Amino acid sequence: MLIRSLRDHWPSGEGVPLVEEHRPGVVLAEHDPISRRVLGTVLRDAPQLNYIRCVDSHRPVAEWPVAHADVVVIAVGAQDEFTAAARGLADDGRRVLVVGTGWTGPRLEAGLHTGATGFLVKDTEIGRLATATHAVADGHLVLSPALMALLTADPGPPLDASQARARPRPARGGRRLASERLLASLTHREREVLDLLADGLSTAEVARSLTLSPATVKSHVSHALTKLNTRNRVEAVLLVQRTRYTGADTELARRDAV
Repeated sequence: MLIRSLRDHWPSGEGVPLVEEHRPGVVLAEHDPISRRVLGTVLRDAPQLNYIRCVDSHRPVAEWPVAHADVVVIAVGAQDEFTAAARGLADDGRRVLVVGTGWTGPRLEAGLHTGATGFLVKDTEIGRLATATHAVADGHLVLSPALMALLTADPGPPLDASQARARPRPARGGRRLASERLLASLTHREREVLDLLADGLSTAEVARSLTLSPATVKSHVSHALTKLNTRNRVEAVLLVQRTRYTGADTELARRDAV
């Protein structure tokens, strides 16, 4: 899995390899007819994708035509509930990309826990939709820069300046130490595998890098999930990423204090 900034790695969708043998099949689920037409056009016109069709997302998931889909793009509004649908699709082996509005830290966390592996901000990132869909199909975790920031930001901005002064900052150092203790429970190989996944490699790429079989890589990931008490590899990769980010924050704070 890869937590990748679309702005840094795929500024315009160029450079994404076209796989002639198999273009990932994509189904779009969207309730709003105008948005359905706009998003559907983007996906249909993308040469690296095989756009199957769109469906009203308010219909039961069992009626969605996903039998031949590699990726299901779920478009949601600020008040739309999507976690049940995303979890069901992910459990059924479909990769899920959620394009939505009204993102908050808790809402994004809930989405990540479903097993969905792509999250974009609706309307502002339509130009990156096809590229992100292709990346999700390749087995990467894709987060837009704005959503990546939600995972490391302090929860809930204060209402005014006086509250900002009075409000204690969250204990990031303690959370980082707890994460590091969990990661320390891994074997060298398990940590190596997770680090490579967090660096952007897919399972197949990790296998080639470490001269292992994909099955062995998956076995290491499975053992790591148990030790870290995480439900899926997305959560495990996020744990590694957060430890890196909070570590960088701590080092910057130390330098500022000198």
